[in-house]
Amino acid sequence: MDYFIYSLEHIYTDETHRDAKFIGFFDDIQELEKVKQKFLLLSGFSEYPNDFYIKKYELNKIHWQNGFTEVVGEIGRDYLPEEDCVPNYSYIIKKINQETVFKVSHTYTIHTFLDDEREIGIFSDKKMANDVIDFLKQKEGFKKHPDDFIIDEIVLNDQHWCSGFG
Repeated sequence: MDYFIYSLEHIYTDETHRDAKFIGFFDDIQELEKVKQKFLLLSGFSEYPNDFYIKKYELNKIHWQNGFTEVVGEIGRDYLPEEDCVPNYSYIIKKINQETVFKVSHTYTIHTFLDDEREIGIFSDKKMANDVIDFLKQKEGFKKHPDDFIIDEIVLNDQHWCSGFG
């Protein structure tokens, strides 16, 4: 059975830069909306109220397999598509009472002041996350940087940003 989670991020662009803040992963859209409403009251977020993004992430899917063979996107940064790419037959992860997920990413240093982080995927357990890393370490574009993978255990329905900005 296929499962998904929701992600809440705030990504804005002003005259000088683009900035992204990961707020959290959620297994309940109502809980996500409550958190979003709280953030709309904080400085920075209240100035950019239309820059919240809710995405669905398919669980246990590798979203980036190509490594760093070319620079793409905004100065090399790669973003997942804006549209939901979760199959209609997928179920929200809440059905399996998952408390945490494991986010796998890879960071590549382009030059002294610029790193490029690729989001690999969100996985249901640490073993699967490690298996994906072992698989990707053999692929072109990653095998030159095998020690740059990151696994973050993330608690669901918990906000990972807690203040305003600006």
